[in-house]
Amino acid sequence: MNTTLLSVLLLMVTLTIVGATSIDEFQLDVDDVEIYQTCNNCTSCNFTRVMGPNNQSILSNLTAIKDGDYYFSVIDKGNFTEVGDYSYIYVCGNAAEKKTGRLTFEITYTGGKLTGQVVTIYLMSIFMLIFILALIVLLITRLPTKDSTDEAGTILEISNLKHLRPVLWGVVWGIILGLMFIISNITIAYLPTAMIGGLFWAIYSIMFWITLPGIIVWFIWIFTRIFKDKEFKRMIDRGVEVNSL
Repeated sequence: MNTTLLSVLLLMVTLTIVGATSIDEFQLDVDDVEIYQTCNNCTSCNFTRVMGPNNQSILSNLTAIKDGDYYFSVIDKGNFTEVGDYSYIYVCGNAAEKKTGRLTFEITYTGGKLTGQVVTIYLMSIFMLIFILALIVLLITRLPTKDSTDEAGTILEISNLKHLRPVLWGVVWGIILGLMFIISNITIAYLPTAMIGGLFWAIYSIMFWITLPGIIVWFIWIFTRIFKDKEFKRMIDRGVEVNSL
């Protein structure tokens, strides 16, 4: 009888900690992180250390809040300054027994994993942009590059379609800029190293800053050519011979 009673008492005080290795993923600069442990028959739980991607200590000696068998502590998002794998050490127990362990969580740019559906959406978007890009380039090759002239180079007829070429080349540049933006963000968000993502982002940034003054030059060049063609057309209508430049 005494042996049975002792076994029951030991069973009552035996700790049951739910096994896990990783708790969740959180978004950088957006999500506060809730670290936790579930423990049956525990009277207390503490999180002794929270460590960053290089095992550097971020926080220490956090007292967990108890909610039944659930022990947790909420860490402000400001404590996480980079993406990567983080971990924390817990010590849970009662007067008779204590257990310790280590759990991990991940801080990412998106707060989620790269799933098959996400990959499909990204690939479809990229291929669609490339397809549109190819169509526009094909259309550009079909457009005239200059006005109709005779053998001596005298303009016979002004071709307004040639003004569509620089417009379409501007669209091509915009699509390439969009592709670089998408690729740089994908590589930054999902690749384990930021080096490749940083390279694509640097290329995108250079292209973007070139685009800002380039738009002004682009508009001036297009409207200057249109204005010049109008002057040439007036001269041709008056019977003046105009040579192609």
